[in-house]
Amino acid sequence: MNKRAFLQLLQKRDTGRLSAREKSLLLQVLDRLQRRELSWDLDTEEAAEIQQRIKDRIDRRIQASPKRNYFLRPLQLAASVALLIGLVFLVYQVLQTPTEVVWEERSTNERQKATITLPDGSLAYLNTNTSLRFPRKFEPGQRLVELDGEAFFEVVADKAAVFEVQSQGVRTKVLGTSFNVKAHRESAVKVAVQHGSVAVYQQGMEKETRVNLQPNQMATVFPDRREIRVEAVDPEGFLAWKAQSVSFDLATFDEVIHRLAAIYNYSIEIEGEGLDRCQIKATYTNGNLYAVLHGLKNLVDFDIKKTGERKVTLYFNRCID
Repeated sequence: MNKRAFLQLLQKRDTGRLSAREKSLLLQVLDRLQRRELSWDLDTEEAAEIQQRIKDRIDRRIQASPKRNYFLRPLQLAASVALLIGLVFLVYQVLQTPTEVVWEERSTNERQKATITLPDGSLAYLNTNTSLRFPRKFEPGQRLVELDGEAFFEVVADKAAVFEVQSQGVRTKVLGTSFNVKAHRESAVKVAVQHGSVAVYQQGMEKETRVNLQPNQMATVFPDRREIRVEAVDPEGFLAWKAQSVSFDLATFDEVIHRLAAIYNYSIEIEGEGLDRCQIKATYTNGNLYAVLHGLKNLVDFDIKKTGERKVTLYFNRCID
């Protein structure tokens, strides 16, 4: 039996139109509800309607004046009231039983990026080395995701449900906008806004610190210092990782590497001399750090060694004429 049929049986029971078979079926459903074998989601209106019908039925039974069976009538009334009160309790249990939230996770490695469509239709663009957790279905009035890494969000507007990103002790809350969150472990969290407005909260022991961001503003949150710094930024800068390509116009090799480190959130060390003598003028597909580095090897002779998580050392040899 589905929820709709159950509610229809309750309505028929209120009017005394249940057949013997339907009475038996209703008792079976109530028994299954009590054993938690059914998990229907009743909205507020449905619950209020059921409880009001039960209350009205109890009131009618109590107010009725028994004319016959002086000793039997109170017992029948008590049994009926007990059954109706039991039904109220069962409905309350159904409403209070928490719905299990099923979480999903999407991750990228050092050579991947990804675009994720969230349950409400919002889009999340994941940079490399990023993980995003989100419910398979958002709860009413709330859209919560958890981020480790960097992602750009295009949030579908919904005034009834706040969209919230939790990352490294920082909460970013919006109703509908586009913004970027950079929240790698052991690093300051950076939230930058492209369109709309965003509220950024830094969680604390006693209270939260909050700042509001407007377009082309970025908040840098320092977890160890309990500090939020707000500054104006160029959208092309904080969204460089999301662009289709990365270009250099006669930049020196060390300038190129510094920019790549910022785009891909890598720590890159360079060993060698004469870096400023290499002038780079080139455009590369913005896939991942290693793809760009291997493209640069056609212009500069250097060796690559991975030295840790998001850490690379480059050994410069010479410029290639």
